[in-house]
Amino acid sequence: MKKPLNILVRLLILCLIIIWLIPLVWLLVTSLKSENTVMTDKLSLIFAPTLENYKKAFSSTLLGRWFLNSLIVSVITTILTLLIDSSMAYVLARIQFSGRNILFIFILAGMMIPFEVLIIQLYLELTKMGLANTLIAVILPRLAMPIGVFILTQFFKSIPLVLEEAAFIDGASRWTVFRTIILPLSKSALFAVAIISFINAWNDFLWPLVAISSSEKYTITVGIANFQGTHGTEYSLIMAGAVLASIPQIIMYILFKKNIVKSIAMTGIKG
Repeated sequence: MKKPLNILVRLLILCLIIIWLIPLVWLLVTSLKSENTVMTDKLSLIFAPTLENYKKAFSSTLLGRWFLNSLIVSVITTILTLLIDSSMAYVLARIQFSGRNILFIFILAGMMIPFEVLIIQLYLELTKMGLANTLIAVILPRLAMPIGVFILTQFFKSIPLVLEEAAFIDGASRWTVFRTIILPLSKSALFAVAIISFINAWNDFLWPLVAISSSEKYTITVGIANFQGTHGTEYSLIMAGAVLASIPQIIMYILFKKNIVKSIAMTGIKG
């Protein structure tokens, strides 16, 4: 009985994998077709591949600049998010003060509020501050990541208190304990938060679209979306840009695959 069931489960998983891969294969195949081929035979897998779309993406657009803008935004957002979230999580996990639980509830409530609800007010505030149409405007709202605070708070609570108490007896300050004990023991949780932050910042579309008006300051997602306005609807060019935009995430997964799986598993188990 178990063997037929296992076969059925594996077939189901295989079907899900194929369904998941079809859009990615179509994306890659379309990016290698000429525009004429795309318009005449969209689904054909027999064609003469060309890299012309990739060359055109760099030569006739600001793709390189957009790529750099996204990299700057994603890296800075990730670093600052780790600093802010880890500090706040340590306070919530270890320091007793009045209203701590209420503050934690407010942070959790932030996970339930769609970012889209806040866009208009955020834009008005950043405009008053003179930050509209800057990369800083793209970065600032993304520094508040409640899920990061939640993950790190739960992880910090799982670290034995005796380690900190021993350090305090030896004369270590709260900052020293945080820097030399808590953070090194929380690498997996920090890595998970970093991955979430980087991917969210890299893939973000709506907020950069609202905050940025100059084409040279676009992020990669907004820039690719504007291919349609600049070149008509050139599907092959858009697909080539989408493939290039996905490269950093693919490289990240290849390099840190084991760490990513371990981080997600550990942050799910602990706390």
